[in-house]
Amino acid sequence: KKGELPLELQGIFDKEEVDVKVEDKKNEVCMSTKPVFQPFSGQGHRLGSATPKIVSKAKSIEVENKNNLSIQLNNLEPITNVQIWLANGKRIVQKFNISHRISHIKDFIEKYQGSQRSPPFSLATALPFLKLLDETLTLEEADLQNAVIIQRLQKTAEPFRELS
Repeated sequence: KKGELPLELQGIFDKEEVDVKVEDKKNEVCMSTKPVFQPFSGQGHRLGSATPKIVSKAKSIEVENKNNLSIQLNNLEPITNVQIWLANGKRIVQKFNISHRISHIKDFIEKYQGSQRSPPFSLATALPFLKLLDETLTLEEADLQNAVIIQRLQKTAEPFRELS
């Protein structure tokens, strides 16, 4: 109200002339302009994917409808569903006997990807994260009944091509 520069601004504007105006707004209602925070309002992204893909709604695909991809099931043995998350973001649910081996799952993924062959990959469980290194184990021995298996692309030795 005195028409003087506040102490906070005096160090900034030492050699310049500054005009200060004060308006009385005590009687006005102040409205908050800060937006309301909404957690998890965006879309989800899968981390670690070779090609980022936005998946808005998780859809599982029954692969039994595809040609030449059906797994030979023995109805006399227990059957389990295995959910497979591919590196490109797709999810597949496939039926296997518990006597099938991890190598059968890997072969199934290679057949499923067909012409769009992916680089070398390994398989891992979702949680707890365990790499499935021994492909000779059966699903029962590896405790993979009704499990989620993730396709992880192996890193290449040379991440960048040489420019010539």
